[in-house]
Amino acid sequence: MYNNFNQSTFNSNIQFITSKRDRESSSELSGSSASSVEVKRAKRINYFLGEGKKKWKPKQELLINNVNVTELFKRFRKHSIAEVEKNGHINPLRILSLSHIFPLNTFDVKKCVTRHFDRQTRKSLKSFASNTKPEIERMSGKAVVYCKNKANGKNDDDDDDDDDDDDNDEKEEEKKEKKNETMMVMVKDLVYHTMHFRATAASSSEATFTEKCLLPIVQTVLLRNANEDMVYAMIDKPESNNMKPDFMIGAKVRTKEVYFFFIEVKRPEATSKYQPEDDYTKLMKEMKCSVDTQLRLGVLNPTSLGVLVEGFKCTLFQMKLVSDGIYMPVAFDRFSLIEEIHQLVNLPSVVEAFYSVKSELENFMEDISKKRTKEEKVAGEERVYPSFDTKFESKKTE
Repeated sequence: MYNNFNQSTFNSNIQFITSKRDRESSSELSGSSASSVEVKRAKRINYFLGEGKKKWKPKQELLINNVNVTELFKRFRKHSIAEVEKNGHINPLRILSLSHIFPLNTFDVKKCVTRHFDRQTRKSLKSFASNTKPEIERMSGKAVVYCKNKANGKNDDDDDDDDDDDDNDEKEEEKKEKKNETMMVMVKDLVYHTMHFRATAASSSEATFTEKCLLPIVQTVLLRNANEDMVYAMIDKPESNNMKPDFMIGAKVRTKEVYFFFIEVKRPEATSKYQPEDDYTKLMKEMKCSVDTQLRLGVLNPTSLGVLVEGFKCTLFQMKLVSDGIYMPVAFDRFSLIEEIHQLVNLPSVVEAFYSVKSELENFMEDISKKRTKEEKVAGEERVYPSFDTKFESKKTE
């Protein structure tokens, strides 16, 4: 069995213990579990559809600061299965655990798996997240000053103070300076767009909210000057697992489309009783689907990115397969979209986040385009843990 994780990216306090694991030969599950919900067209939720398996026999265990994380996650997942079978209902974190997804989110404890563990475990997992999350390149303070001046009505498009910056700031690498200049151009473009397109988006329309608040950012940062091998879809195009993210972008790999970055949007103060899974759960599963697709294509250390938009508040995640059966999304940045003109000062942090996505996307496209052997693809398939699907059951099935 293939068992190669990129351990060099982790620190010395993290260990891997290898053990033998037998794969389940059948995806058949006995006794599906469902829960009651207040909806008109369906009465119950079935958490155990799809190709997922209840049994988990890891061939490798992850230890962080002498804490056996694999054993703790395995126990948590087992308890989640038992809770479904007993009570017929589980929360989003437990739904994700059924599909081997264990999120770390220091921005929102309700969306972080550490809330279910003791203090030592929480500390170890937070340390792990800190060591594995990507670094975001920050802009100079000039961008914030520019946005603040524009919000206050000052016209200074031609007053960039470039010469003063060269004299006063420390010398940076040429590559870093070029990135900063590129991001500054993006900030200016988005400031102009925000100032000149002030029509209010209908709060009842998620598509309209996305078009007004997110599409200009996506077009400016991700799609401008993109090559033809990049592929994206918005709202109406289902993924291969029949999920429909609000936005996704990836690469064409010969005849296949492989998506890498996903956005799920929940407009301000919106809730729905017609979704068996909330947007957070959907986003995590979409990111896992990307990781699994990359594994099947022979990628050794696959990653995926996603943004959860809750009103105007956004959280950026990176997912990796950190050990056998442990898909770990880590929240590594939070930023706010622009609702009113006085909030233009938020734009630099928005551009920083999406520029980070752009950089990771370029790395992904370069890596995914490499030719892999049949043996590498088979080895990658061995590492995949299929997900469960969560769906409403119709009244006719009762």
